[in-house]
Amino acid sequence: MKPLFMWAGGKTKLLKDFDPYLPDSFSNYIEPFFGGGAMFTWAYEKNPDASFVINDLNHHIMGIYSSIKEDVDSFLDIVDSLEREYLALAPPTYKVVNKVNGKNKTTWFPHPWGKPDKKLEKSYKLKGNQYNWAELYKIQPSRRTFYFKTRAEYQENLKEWDLTTKSAYLYFLMKTGFNGVWQAKSDRNAETDDNIFNTPCGLMRQTDSIYDRDLVREWSKALQNVEILSGDFTETLEHCSGSTFVYLDPPYRGGFADYNTQKDDEFQERVVEYFNNARDKGAYCLLSNRDLGDGFFEDRKGQNEIVRFDVTYTVGRKKKVENGHEATKATEILMISR
Repeated sequence: MKPLFMWAGGKTKLLKDFDPYLPDSFSNYIEPFFGGGAMFTWAYEKNPDASFVINDLNHHIMGIYSSIKEDVDSFLDIVDSLEREYLALAPPTYKVVNKVNGKNKTTWFPHPWGKPDKKLEKSYKLKGNQYNWAELYKIQPSRRTFYFKTRAEYQENLKEWDLTTKSAYLYFLMKTGFNGVWQAKSDRNAETDDNIFNTPCGLMRQTDSIYDRDLVREWSKALQNVEILSGDFTETLEHCSGSTFVYLDPPYRGGFADYNTQKDDEFQERVVEYFNNARDKGAYCLLSNRDLGDGFFEDRKGQNEIVRFDVTYTVGRKKKVENGHEATKATEILMISR
């Protein structure tokens, strides 16, 4: 099993580095900052009979998991319908493969029917940096205009649609959006919705499908024994006891991903406090974060152990350099309860 979607900060590639520090056994598993759930996939395969508690403040993401758990057939039907319409449309670019010095070289060219028409789009611009994507789609049906039309429909119907419908639409958008980034609307209002998905489209170069239907069903089976929460991470502490494995993967210090969450040092202090409280209740705890070189976590580790990993961030925004962009190199820490 693997995560359902790309997620900036996901731990799939780091699991092999974490292996020496993962527990041999546990009866309960708690993940207070769930996101894409890469560690959960390891924990479920390690002990599918354990009890699981997963939580994330982003209730839209947790709605996807709840819908897949409770209403997977309807969820799949909606995603399939969106996928069929999307795949039938022209992408922004098409590829040409040529032999150069005996090797295949792929070159991408603007698609005559799918490339952005900035002049046309500008003529349908509305107030607040919005666009009339429904009309644009009628004039120029393409994957780009379909994506933005669908995103607008999703945003406009959040209060009216049932959980399965809005979660299926969101899943479609996340599978076709930009590079695992969650970008929230700049005009969000905490009184109405705190974190509405507003990520732009991705490259949209899919050919046969946008997602793995069998993987969704696999997740549906795995989630049957999972308590799904969406609140402050500290609320999961009551589920801690002996033989519990707790994995904490909060928004990082100095993080670049826009999750609309508190990421200052006061927040990180609360995460470390939770870590120690869970440890004191008998849980085995791991905490991931980014090392900014100022000794923040080293100063707060107490009796716990810290190991470091050199990583390259390939999901999300990349570092701007003279000749374009490159993946960001960083050091991650893993705090281990002792």
